[in-house]
Amino acid sequence: FISFCFVDADVPVFMEEPLSVVQKLGGSVTLRCSARPAQAQISWRLNGRELGGGGEEAELGLLLQPGALIIPSLSNSTVGRYQCIASTSAGARASVPANVTAAKLRDFEPDDQQEIEVDEGNTAVIECHLPESQPKAQVRYSVKQEWLETSKGNYLIMPSGNLQIANATQEDEGPYKCAAYNPVTQEVKTSSSTDRLRIRRSTSEAARIIYPPASRSMTVRKGHRLVLECVASGTPTPQVTWAKNGRNLQPQNNTRFLLSNLLIDAVGESDSGTYACHAHNGMGSPGTATVLYDVQVIEAPKVRVELQQQDPVWGDTVKFTCQVQGNPTPTVMWLHNAQPLSPSSHHRVSSQTLRVLNVGPQDDGVYQCMAENWVGGAQAAARLLTGPSALLVSAPSRPGRLPLIRPMSPDKVLRELIPARPVVPSADVLVDCSEILGKISPAEAPVILSQPRTGTADYYELIWEPRHDGGAPVLEYIIKYRKAGDSLGEWTIKNISGFENKLTLARLQPASLYEVEMAAKNCAGLGQPAMMTFRTGKGKLNKFLCCIVGRKSPGGTVERPRQVAPPRLSPPEAPDRPTVTTASETSAYVTWIPRGNRGFPIQCFRVEYKKLRKEGGGGGSEWEVAEDNIAPSRLSVQIKGLDKGTSYKFRVLAVNVLGASPPSAPSKAYTVMGSSQTNLRPVDGPYITYAEAINETTIILKWTYSPVNNTPIYGFYIYYRPTDSDNDSDYKRDVVDGDRYWHAITGLQPETAYDIKMQCYNEGGVSEYGNVVILETKGRFADDRLVSKTLSGIKHTTPETSSHPPETGGPVPRPSDLPYLIVGVVVLGALVFIIVAFIPFCLWRAWAKQKQTSDMCFPPVATPLPSCQYTMVPLQGMALVGHCPLDSRLTPGHAVYAPKGEYTANGKHHCLPGLHQVSMMF
Repeated sequence: FISFCFVDADVPVFMEEPLSVVQKLGGSVTLRCSARPAQAQISWRLNGRELGGGGEEAELGLLLQPGALIIPSLSNSTVGRYQCIASTSAGARASVPANVTAAKLRDFEPDDQQEIEVDEGNTAVIECHLPESQPKAQVRYSVKQEWLETSKGNYLIMPSGNLQIANATQEDEGPYKCAAYNPVTQEVKTSSSTDRLRIRRSTSEAARIIYPPASRSMTVRKGHRLVLECVASGTPTPQVTWAKNGRNLQPQNNTRFLLSNLLIDAVGESDSGTYACHAHNGMGSPGTATVLYDVQVIEAPKVRVELQQQDPVWGDTVKFTCQVQGNPTPTVMWLHNAQPLSPSSHHRVSSQTLRVLNVGPQDDGVYQCMAENWVGGAQAAARLLTGPSALLVSAPSRPGRLPLIRPMSPDKVLRELIPARPVVPSADVLVDCSEILGKISPAEAPVILSQPRTGTADYYELIWEPRHDGGAPVLEYIIKYRKAGDSLGEWTIKNISGFENKLTLARLQPASLYEVEMAAKNCAGLGQPAMMTFRTGKGKLNKFLCCIVGRKSPGGTVERPRQVAPPRLSPPEAPDRPTVTTASETSAYVTWIPRGNRGFPIQCFRVEYKKLRKEGGGGGSEWEVAEDNIAPSRLSVQIKGLDKGTSYKFRVLAVNVLGASPPSAPSKAYTVMGSSQTNLRPVDGPYITYAEAINETTIILKWTYSPVNNTPIYGFYIYYRPTDSDNDSDYKRDVVDGDRYWHAITGLQPETAYDIKMQCYNEGGVSEYGNVVILETKGRFADDRLVSKTLSGIKHTTPETSSHPPETGGPVPRPSDLPYLIVGVVVLGALVFIIVAFIPFCLWRAWAKQKQTSDMCFPPVATPLPSCQYTMVPLQGMALVGHCPLDSRLTPGHAVYAPKGEYTANGKHHCLPGLHQVSMMF
């Protein structure tokens, strides 16, 4: 017997428990489990049945190895709940069950095509109702004949699977289709329907919320990101505000806005509640549209077990209590030496207590409280050790035990919440925040020392060092990482002891960019995060690196690679390309997403703008600061004082103690369209000065525009249709920003003539059409033809006043020429082969005819004639060629045979007997 003031090293404690996994049928699964002390025996259960005794694992094809269970090929018979059992002389302990599930992806439900209309300049929403999938399917969108996997430009793919199109314009019109991708099976299912987006222009319309269509409830896991979508439409563009439980929300701490959506990072229990999205633009009645979200924060169970009696003896009744936290409410099960307990006369079981009546030596062992909900599971344990009262009172403590700081019952000693890794007992670990005196503050962001590039393909060594701890020891580090580009996706979160300064990020993808955020937590709470990005290497580098690490010196010892110096610290990475939306008549919202801070926290953001060149004026202005010293928690800012009718581009810089980051990519051109006094519509249209068909599907245009009375314009409309069409509805339209003076019309038909004309526009309307150009696209062997006719009179061509398009001086190689080239080569080769093969046949035929003619020569005349060569003209459709005796007075040019054997020599008729018989034999 031992004193309860000492830790029993024989009690099994899990160092690693098996984790739930989703795998495709036929794939391999490895479940890992390890426990201390080292002599602990590991066994397994499948759906409550023991494995390893009756050969069942062999029938199922399971492999049991030290510290692991391997399923070489997953089948329907091997899916289920697996448990690891660790046994020692003190008792047995069961792990939290791990669910092995088969991956699947259902088909999309049949759906009708949707026509979606949105006012120009507002945000459009394309919904995608993803099919059932295990694990959750990833969404893809077909946008302008390109499949988008992540957000790009003004196209935002939200966690719900919706596609939001910020500041929608005529360019965004068209069909949209979504697809579901299962990352495990790598299957892709495409929606059977296609949604079509139409952009309309309204003079005025009351604000309305187009998504979500009705109020709804949402659940989010504790520590994860919450995204509440709210998309409004109307003219003027509605203002969107958020409130929680009746109180307005502002960007602060972990709350921020992305366009009109609400983002809350690392949600906690206090984030549960009712959120309201209000949209208003001063039009209509009541003038404000509202939608509600009921948010519940859910979390996996946390378990604590306590043994109420100290030094129990045989015959006593002992009581265990189990304190469980979790949402939704977890189910609780009690176990004794890894065997489930059910209510009986000996055991009184409830969700919070376990009473063992009339205890005896058979009741000694490990008691567990195991709690599960659909978010996860947890377990805690305590050891019961009884004995006769006489022995227990006089039993001395065993030597060799390490005393605790304060007396603790065995259940408190063994209490744990599934630690990520074992921690060596230390006085520094047992930090009581209530005993810390003085003012404390959250710890500063740690300094990340790891290099941003690694040669390993599937893992990364993250190394850091702490900074000022705020007056209290660092309890743990919260580390989040994810693959860059998975916008608004879920992070992989790790909790690491405050004594550690290294973590291996495993199961990464080769040649991929990842982003990391980590923060130190002390008694004052979570400190500011440090952010960085890194790129994994390609798989082929591993062998090279292994050779370097494992190289031996001539003496036979293994040479260690030289330690790489920490990378030189530098300013943050450039933020993502910002998006711009209308805020008011003379202001706009600029929104962005930051990237890594390279080890030092971002202190502020800076937004810069650039005026684009005005029509008829000089070049565009230089970049100027629009807003500076923007708090790092704000990722959106309103830029005021913009000039009406002027086009702008915006960019964002991140700043830390080491300086400013490179600027982000500039935003799309944004034109301030609001005005208290509407501009007059443009009068004259643009004049097309240059047009060329550079291949069979593309035409390049250049134009000039001279405004009347300096009327500002927002852009150009380019209309085109086949010349042989008389239907105005056949015109297609391209929209070009007002600062551009060239454009490529693509997707045309080969060898087809097109009518092309242009207009310019502003909020007052559209101009008259300019000149009309008729141009034919190229064919395989056709030359370009350009015929220009002017509707309002002949004008002289003026030089371009805009940026130049790509040079098109030479012929453009076309992939479509390859099939014609192949067919031509084959046909030409066949003709050559036929000609070569036919020549010997013709020669043989000619030789045969010549021989036959000489064998059937004409009868000799009375006077001997010398031999001569002659040619006979067609006789009844035939010709005779040969050598026959002929009158020496006749020259070959004067011997002409007539029908019926007559021939004419110098104009006189002579008869050759038997010739008509000869002619019929050819």
